[in-house]
Amino acid sequence: MCGIAGIFRPNGLSDADQGLLDAMGEAIAHRGPDAHATWTDPRAGIGLVHRRLSILDLTEAGAQPMHSACGRYTICYNGEIYNYLDLRRELEEEGHAPVWRGHSDTEVLLAGVVAWGLAATLSRTSGMFAIALWDRETRRLTLTRDRFGEKPLHVAVFDGEIAFASEIKALKRHPRWQGRIDRQAIAQCLRHGYISAPLTAFENVVKIEPGACVEIDAAAIAPEQWRKTLFWDALAEARDARANRFSGSPEAAVTRLDSLLRESVARQMISDVPLGAFLSGGIDSSTVAAMMQSLSSVPVETFSLGFDDKATNEAEFARAVAAHLGTSHNEIYLSGEEARDLVAKMPEVYDEPFTDQSQLPTYLVARFARSKVTVSLSGDAADELFAGYGRYHSIARQWSGSPFSALARGAQRAWIRAQLALLVAPAEKRGSTRVAGGRSPASLRLRLEEKLARFDTPSATAAYERKFTLLDGADRLVPGTRRLTHPLLETVASETDWTPLEQASFLDLTHYLPDDILVKVDRAAMAHSLETRVPFLDPDVVRFALSLPDDIRLMDGQRKGVVKAVLDRYVPAALWDRPKRGFGIPSASWLKGPLRPLAEDMFAPDTLARTDVLDPTLVRLFWEDFLAGDKRRANIVWAMFVVQLFLERETRG
Repeated sequence: MCGIAGIFRPNGLSDADQGLLDAMGEAIAHRGPDAHATWTDPRAGIGLVHRRLSILDLTEAGAQPMHSACGRYTICYNGEIYNYLDLRRELEEEGHAPVWRGHSDTEVLLAGVVAWGLAATLSRTSGMFAIALWDRETRRLTLTRDRFGEKPLHVAVFDGEIAFASEIKALKRHPRWQGRIDRQAIAQCLRHGYISAPLTAFENVVKIEPGACVEIDAAAIAPEQWRKTLFWDALAEARDARANRFSGSPEAAVTRLDSLLRESVARQMISDVPLGAFLSGGIDSSTVAAMMQSLSSVPVETFSLGFDDKATNEAEFARAVAAHLGTSHNEIYLSGEEARDLVAKMPEVYDEPFTDQSQLPTYLVARFARSKVTVSLSGDAADELFAGYGRYHSIARQWSGSPFSALARGAQRAWIRAQLALLVAPAEKRGSTRVAGGRSPASLRLRLEEKLARFDTPSATAAYERKFTLLDGADRLVPGTRRLTHPLLETVASETDWTPLEQASFLDLTHYLPDDILVKVDRAAMAHSLETRVPFLDPDVVRFALSLPDDIRLMDGQRKGVVKAVLDRYVPAALWDRPKRGFGIPSASWLKGPLRPLAEDMFAPDTLARTDVLDPTLVRLFWEDFLAGDKRRANIVWAMFVVQLFLERETRG
């Protein structure tokens, strides 16, 4: 695990660019504190910098940037290839192996590129990565990310030049950095809570999309000239998996998933440094921890975080699971006062507004874990793969295809229209400041109109896309922007042989997972030089999950039923069978308590005028509704708060 950065200026580099590369590397030193190296070809205009967090092959033989044995390719790479030993054997059997200098996965990757080409090599991998590959013969730079975007890669575009880096903070070291805020991206953040690839919070800065290889030639440096291909296509994978459905018994499905996950966990436990696991006590992290302990001859280090607020605290459940498994368990607690001190730091960690409320506990538990280990496995991605979120199921019920579901949607539309006509309109006419639930008439109108639009949609996918937002009409909060929808929305809606459950969870697999969950974990962990690994994202596990019919994923009528059946083989259900809580924070009570002074400052008229992005009238409306008791506004208020923290930081420089 590492941090990478670089510049590509086809008209050549100067002596000063060595200092620029060093500065870019220093900005992401937390991603790789063990070594720092740069490589340049001044005449070709390419410079690469690598910050190393040594995990495999701790010797100089694993150092980067690394050159292929033939001298044609140079790689700068962040990530891990878990099946690199299998690829190494395959190269040797086919007669493609060079004289190996060490035992790193980087060297195997380069040998694969020489033998098979980049895309063919990546399609063989099981791993996570962000790669910059320089081809000396063609003077071509290729930038690529893993299938789900576990590892980040950003590109800043200047006239006749690009700079790229694992994190945006490295791009800010470039002397031509301007940092103009992309208002459309801010609107998207307020709608979903995150900014989806390829957008970033800044104009002329993009994210490389998961599964993509972007080729940039010396003679075609402008973005419209880049050549993008996919070495892995999520939609094609899902179509193929569902065309070849798993047709075995439920028990066979449990056994198969158990085997695939154990193989994935075993591969991801390969490390030359100490390794552990995050453990919340929930289904997913407990499954991963249980398999790790069953594969280990010594107690596995597990880490959990608790809250003083009992409604969100799960530490006691994690402790019970750890005791049953026999892990070496570690736990810490987070209070509202500590959160107040940490929350202002998050824009620096994430480089752009990111509103997922679990960023704070994730950041703290990662820092805690790093005190004992360098690598930690997590249970992320199981909800998206095995239909764990309740929102999928509500959409599936509303769009079941039965006459009753259509009638129910019609009744909902009629009820919403009645509320607008009989409750909101009269209150607006009277000039009332509050209606039922502590909301203002204007705020209630917006909520009801958004809900009405959800029930007026033509498909389950469109309804889900509108439902799973912080504020569907977030473009109203950022004047001059428009409402952006999921790029695959219409395509997925046309997959008529997919169930609503499959459609909704697939949208999350290609949007929410890479742009929220994996971003959260990567930045929080790498801020402390901790590598995280996600066994559920093994390609074989993903393909198996996509092939499962709903009645298997929901075995015994339970969300993630097949995963629960696997876990039941390792841990008694009494220790984990409870309602899902998530890994959130008591944000509403914190915003009204220890964080209120800071929030008041962020929402003050002079602050809003200085940052000049959000509509001050709507911001104050939502904030005042929240303070008056409208609990449903807590999430959007938190999002506005996080956005304002980011904008204020950027405004002040």
